[in-house]
Amino acid sequence: MRFSDSPVVELPVGGAVLTFEQDNGSMHVGTSVWPCSLVLVKFVERWLPRPAAAVPNPYADLLRFPGKRAVELGSGCGPAGLGLFLLGLDVILTDIAPVMPALRRNLKRNRPALPRAPKHAQLYWNNLGQIRALRPPFDLVVAADVVYMEDSAAQLVTAMEALVGDDGAVLLGYQLRSPDAHQVFWDLCRQAFPAIEKVPHEDLHPDYAYEETDVYILRKRK
Repeated sequence: MRFSDSPVVELPVGGAVLTFEQDNGSMHVGTSVWPCSLVLVKFVERWLPRPAAAVPNPYADLLRFPGKRAVELGSGCGPAGLGLFLLGLDVILTDIAPVMPALRRNLKRNRPALPRAPKHAQLYWNNLGQIRALRPPFDLVVAADVVYMEDSAAQLVTAMEALVGDDGAVLLGYQLRSPDAHQVFWDLCRQAFPAIEKVPHEDLHPDYAYEETDVYILRKRK
């Protein structure tokens, strides 16, 4: 997979091509497209359950989307959320107020490729009122490349724990950005989610297996 810092990033998924306009000069990381989001979508597309599939699918239960509710944390420009929405996941895309214009711009840009307009909402991870307004619990919580700062790592884990149901899962695209944030995030994750599964790199999409990017599945129950 080649990652581009061009103004527009393309993501072929579900027979369509989504395009995301980014602003790499912005002070907000959410206005750029990061590799984790692309890796996550293509992993899901590779293992999406299909009738009479010849190859055993270890992720079939997780990725059987009909009837499931999902929310994405830190949607940014929207590639992960819109890609999964196009693959059939009923997902609400969320981010903080300064990033919402970039998200709305890309929602509008990709509307012709989508079956309908996905829901989106403002969400600060430490805002309990906004968390309640989303009406948890969710079957899936999605997040891609959201661990940057030590100060927000605890808020992120708390939000994930509050939003996902006891029998649900967190689908996380991850790349180490800050050693301090990394330490705080995973220390708290091990407390909140006793079952942490790292997807083997060979299970990622072969064209989107970015060397430093991983996919994790976090659950409250082993």
